[in-house]
Amino acid sequence: MTKHSVRIGHTAITWDNKEVDQAVAAIGSCGYWGTETFGWVLQDWAESNRNLPEVFERSELQLTSLYCHLDIVDPSKREEGIQQVMDWIKLYKQFNGPVVVIGGTMLQRDSFAITEHLPHITTTLNELGKRIGDQGLLCCFHPHTGTPVETDDEIHRVMNAVDPSVVKFAPDLGQIAKGGSNPFEFVKEYYELIRMVHIKDYIGGPVERNAEGQEIDKTGFLGYTPLGMGAVDIQGILAYLEERDYSHYALVELDGNQWSATRKGSPMMPPLEAVQTSKRYLEKLGYHNFRTV
Repeated sequence: MTKHSVRIGHTAITWDNKEVDQAVAAIGSCGYWGTETFGWVLQDWAESNRNLPEVFERSELQLTSLYCHLDIVDPSKREEGIQQVMDWIKLYKQFNGPVVVIGGTMLQRDSFAITEHLPHITTTLNELGKRIGDQGLLCCFHPHTGTPVETDDEIHRVMNAVDPSVVKFAPDLGQIAKGGSNPFEFVKEYYELIRMVHIKDYIGGPVERNAEGQEIDKTGFLGYTPLGMGAVDIQGILAYLEERDYSHYALVELDGNQWSATRKGSPMMPPLEAVQTSKRYLEKLGYHNFRTV
């Protein structure tokens, strides 16, 4: 019998990053367990002398993870990128969260081949994982469309090359599906390394582009959808995590309309409604262990 005990949060990027305070209030009001934002968002608040920890305290929400990206391909940029991440982590430690999610920066995919870059990617992730671990935090690598690690082959090659004692896994179900792979297979294969899951639904099918080369966004959320409205087997994956007694965080995610080139200003629904729609889907699956609100 499924226990429905996984603690589920929701990332903040359904809102514009400048509206992280609105995101925290809305996500907290829905009873989610926590949220995630970017390292540079913490930096922006700190540099402008605004008190983001107080925003979280008001909504009784935890910053369960921090997303940081850096150039993982160019060895000449390695130390600068790692130092930037470590600076963001100093700010993150105020929030007492456990996880740092690491992704690569965007690049030209049509001219990229991972073979020549894999040693540099591995070295960067291992060094970063060690330094994050020394801070008492978990380093979780996050494949992402448009970055050096997107496809089935790229994800396998990187995850099989890194040091699993310092680099864990943070699969994003929607990103993996959009990249052309089956996210359920990655969850099963690398389950022992997973310390964070982004629960994201995707409309399905290959990415289509217009005459200018822009991605045709059918949902207004980069092709992603609130849970239960796309093609990803969210129910099956959550059931698998329950069967395996998954004890780490899982965060619903829906990329905000600010990222959309072809439907900016025209999402399928407003952010709060989208977050509430995903919660209703989770409740239909039997998840009622949201925080008391």
